Amino acid sequence: MESLAQLEALCERLYNSQDSAERAHAENTLKCFSVNSSYISQCQYILDNASTPYALMLASSSLLKQVTEQRLSLQIRLDIRNYLINYLATRGTDLEPFVTASLIQLFCRVTKYGWFEDDSFREVVKESMSFLNQTASRYAIGLKILNQLVSEMNQPSPGLPSAQHRRVACSYRDQSLLQVFQISLTSMAQLKNDVAISENMVSSKLQELALALSLKCLSFDFMGTTVDESSDDFSTIQIPSSWKQVLEDPSTVQIFFDYYEINKPNISKEALECLIRLASVRRSLFTNDTSRVKYLAHLMTGTKDIMQTGKGE
Repeated sequence: MESLAQLEALCERLYNSQDSAERAHAENTLKCFSVNSSYISQCQYILDNASTPYALMLASSSLLKQVTEQRLSLQIRLDIRNYLINYLATRGTDLEPFVTASLIQLFCRVTKYGWFEDDSFREVVKESMSFLNQTASRYAIGLKILNQLVSEMNQPSPGLPSAQHRRVACSYRDQSLLQVFQISLTSMAQLKNDVAISENMVSSKLQELALALSLKCLSFDFMGTTVDESSDDFSTIQIPSSWKQVLEDPSTVQIFFDYYEINKPNISKEALECLIRLASVRRSLFTNDTSRVKYLAHLMTGTKDIMQTGKGE
């Protein structure tokens, strides 16, 4: 590749050309970035210096393929991980959404694959939280990282044996998932009460991201098995005992009723899905029958109020 400008032109053709032969030529020319580990440093150079989103997308997608398919050394993966979190912190707000999403997917993939290999990989939740105390655009990046992380941990990954996937997923569930759920609840409460921005598009998007994070946490495969839909346990969510205090707190259920009443289709729909999952938690989670009855009464009262008032419809 003679120059960055030529590479950017090829990337433009790769992603935008209507000519299949032209796209195939660009793909073949650029393939080296995704199959040869010696090109990793060049991918980082592209991320640092390219001016077009398509070149950035090539670099990100190539690194994702390398991390997923190549046997990269631990140090290389640590370098990629550290580079990405700093890149997202310094440049994430200036990127096209599809580039940001790709970089976040890459960051979460390298985190999952290295989960047991170095403590740094398990700092991901703490590092994501550093985005949440800043501007709205950085707040969104932090929530997007946490959303993608839960998804990445919850689904099998190409190139990762199923047994290894389950070990990582269970470790993440035990070490981090409750904290992520609590972050989602705190974010939802803060965003709901922020009257100054409650009506603008930025706040609405942040609300959606925080709510989506709650739903992903509640939809996690807690048992690590594919449940038979015909079994009696299919409708029961096996929330870990460590979640007991959070779920018995009335504010947890209430925040989802509050979001349902915001009366925006996407938000109301996902809030209702969260409430359905909360209504399906295993009965043995609760401290005693009194706690469980109080919890169910809150759900029933809130549901009755929705039916009587039509809020959120």
